[in-house]
Amino acid sequence: MEPGITQPHSTETPRPPGRVGSVARAILRARITAGLITIIPIWVTFELVRWLFNFVSGAMTSFTKPIASRVADALAHSPRPIVAETVEQWSEYVTMTLAFMVTLYLLYLLGLASANVVGRRFLDLIERVFARLPLVKSIYKSTKQVVMLLGGRQAMQFKRVVLVEFPRPGMKCIGFLTAVMEDIDTGRQMASIFISTTPNPTTGYMQIVPLDEVSETHWTVEEAVKLLMSGGILSPAKVPFDKIHPVHWPAKQEEPKEQNQTAIPDSQRK
Repeated sequence: MEPGITQPHSTETPRPPGRVGSVARAILRARITAGLITIIPIWVTFELVRWLFNFVSGAMTSFTKPIASRVADALAHSPRPIVAETVEQWSEYVTMTLAFMVTLYLLYLLGLASANVVGRRFLDLIERVFARLPLVKSIYKSTKQVVMLLGGRQAMQFKRVVLVEFPRPGMKCIGFLTAVMEDIDTGRQMASIFISTTPNPTTGYMQIVPLDEVSETHWTVEEAVKLLMSGGILSPAKVPFDKIHPVHWPAKQEEPKEQNQTAIPDSQRK
C-alpha cells in the first residue's frame, strides 16, 4: 500500500461463520422430527390392524379358505370374460379378499346367534360342556373374563383411572381399577389395580390395594394411555396428588320393592 492512501471503510456487517449451516440443520432436524411424529402413529396402527387381520384369518383359515377357493373357481368359469380374466390374473388376491369377507360374515353370524334365543341356548350348552372338562374350563373361563373385561358390556365400569402409592410411600403411579373385593375377615373393601408400565401400557403389575387408599383421577383411559406412552410428555394440566379423592365404586343395585299402597295423586298431597 502506498503511503498517504487510506483504505476505504467497509459498511457491510460480516456474517457469523457457520450460521447458515446451523439454521439449515435446525430446519432439517425439525422437518425430520415432524415426519417421524406423523408416520409413527400411522405405521403402528397399520401393524396392529395387519396383526389382527392375520390373527383372525389364521384362526379361521380352515373354514374360510376352502369356501373362498370354491367361490374363486366358480368366478373363474364365469361367462363374462372380464370376470374370468380378472380372477385368473389376480387369483391369490381374490382368494384372500373372499376369505376375509367370509370371515366377517361368519363373525356376524356368531354375533347374531349370541343375540338370538336359540343361538344363546346353543352357546350355553357349549359352555356347560367346556365347564365339565378339567383343563379346558380354566382356559375358557379365564379367556372369556379377559375378553369381556376389554371389550364386553362390563368394559366401561372397569375402566377407571386411579392413582396409587407405588413402589413406595410418597410416590404415585397410574393404575386401572378392574374390580373391588371384600376382605374375608374385616369386610374392608379392597381394589384390584392393574399398574401399567411405560411406554407399553399393556404390561405391568397387578396389586391389591385398600380402596380408601386409592385416589380417583376422573381421567379417561385415552388420556392415561397417552400419558404412559409418552413418558409423561402428554400430561394433563392438573393431577390429584396430595389429597386422596375417594373412589365411589358402584354398589349393587337393590331389587325394586313391591308397592302395596296405591299411588296418591299430587293434588291430594299436602
